[in-house]
Amino acid sequence: MSKLSQIWFALVACGPNQKRCGITFRSGATMSFSRWLIACLIVLSTVLFARGAHSQSVLVVALGDSNTAGYGVGRENAFPARLETMLRRNGYDVRVANAGISGDTLRGMLARLDTYVPQGTRLVIVQGGYNDVMLGSSAAALKASVEGILSRLAARRINTVLCGFFDRGWDAAGRAMAKRYGATFVEGSACYDPRYRSWDGLHMTAAGHQVVAARLLPRIEAVLAQATASAAAH
Repeated sequence: MSKLSQIWFALVACGPNQKRCGITFRSGATMSFSRWLIACLIVLSTVLFARGAHSQSVLVVALGDSNTAGYGVGRENAFPARLETMLRRNGYDVRVANAGISGDTLRGMLARLDTYVPQGTRLVIVQGGYNDVMLGSSAAALKASVEGILSRLAARRINTVLCGFFDRGWDAAGRAMAKRYGATFVEGSACYDPRYRSWDGLHMTAAGHQVVAARLLPRIEAVLAQATASAAAH
């Protein structure tokens, strides 16, 4: 029998006759059955809430475009879901939320950042940029969006992993921005692999998402370990 069940049955066994369990009141009055039942429910709900708060999983948010969302393969096969499975298999009590939206831009991610990255988030993976380029955004505009995302997450003390854009020139800029804001940079070739393109020649296959999750795994584990050590030190 679970401890919660033991608590409940103990309260029921006492009933409104508190003396049976050694419960007395200064007034000596006998508690009515309805008041006793309400008290039982309050005690039980308090125990349940405390238990749930204590066992809450670490939240990781994957913020990105269609390749994060899992376009063509479904969210259950996208790299955030695969990454969560791998982390849990390695002993991490973690939930990886998929905040990818097909067609989204870095500018759009900046605009929705606070909505999709709730309080209590431990780590954010940022992946995007292709749609910005397709819409004609300049390199300066892309950098401004990335810096906006990184600075706001840094201000909230949220660890960040920034994915590159599968372009060496852009990777150099991304690496510099990540260093400036204390984020972890991951090369674009690790977050997207053209060898696993689907029928449309753009989005990844399910196998590609598996490969990306495996490449991100050691980076995410390292950041989580560092964040845990930092939290323990404070």
